[in-house]
Amino acid sequence: NCFCSQFDQSSASTGYVGCFSRRRRQQRQTPVRRQGSQRSAKRPTRHQRSQLNPKPASAWKRQLSGRNGTGGSCQRSDWKLPPPLRRPENLARRSRTRTDEKKGAAAGALIGGGEQGLLASKFRYLNEQLYTLSSADAFEMFKADPEAFKVYHAGYSAQRQRWTEDPIDWVAKQCRLGLPAGSSVLVDFGCGDARLASRLEGHCAKVHSLDLVALNNRVTACDMARCPLGNGIAHGAVFCLSLMNANLSDFLAEASRVLRLNGLLCIVEARSRIERTQRFVNLIERFGFQCQRRREDKYLVYLLFNKSRNRKAGEPLPELRLKPCLYKKR
Repeated sequence: NCFCSQFDQSSASTGYVGCFSRRRRQQRQTPVRRQGSQRSAKRPTRHQRSQLNPKPASAWKRQLSGRNGTGGSCQRSDWKLPPPLRRPENLARRSRTRTDEKKGAAAGALIGGGEQGLLASKFRYLNEQLYTLSSADAFEMFKADPEAFKVYHAGYSAQRQRWTEDPIDWVAKQCRLGLPAGSSVLVDFGCGDARLASRLEGHCAKVHSLDLVALNNRVTACDMARCPLGNGIAHGAVFCLSLMNANLSDFLAEASRVLRLNGLLCIVEARSRIERTQRFVNLIERFGFQCQRRREDKYLVYLLFNKSRNRKAGEPLPELRLKPCLYKKR
């Protein structure tokens, strides 16, 4: 306490405390700059320069007098608008016509949308029936109502347009590469309107197009699990999105029966129906086939097999199942 009182008296007499506090305030207010971090001053913009050095009124007056020679005032001629190109009554009539056209187009779109929705609902119903019925029951159903198959085929054609690649193109390419030209026999299970037969015309000697209903003269209507063909007559067999009924094992057994050794088997199926592709391939190989090629895209699975052996008489069939495409009831 004595020391502090002495220090306060001496500092009060000499004025050191005020000097120190003044230096402290200067250090706080002045930021410390590092070496090399000093920036050059920014050049003022044109707007800032004009504000610093405003142009005097006399200079504006001289500029205007120099332009039009009238000593500081400028004149402009009155604007003239062009005459209207269309009469008001014509415009009103045209607007009424356009309104009527729009209303007619909207009504037509509504009717067309209702018809398309009805066809889509029929297609979904028939698709569900095909996934859950056996091939014999499906054959009898379409035999009693052939128009239902046409509705189903129209829905399938509309759905095919959404795919990035037509699977018939891939099947036709594999058949041209793997089947002998001019003498080969092909069996197309679930052919639809026999598009594959028209693609391979001139390459295959005969294409047996099989389906539940004959849409044209090239198609043979039958139960594909019991087709009217002999044993080992075909060089190739195709299932292009046609593994649909509940008895899929009978389809593969029938394909193995009509194929000769080293015959070609092409399968294209929806990817959403196959839970595991490798397991599906292993099941098909148990029917006497060997997988040669496999490809998948966003929507479809493409499989190519060769027949490696003949099935023994009475050999049990492996259980082959795919997930059905069931739709919600509306």
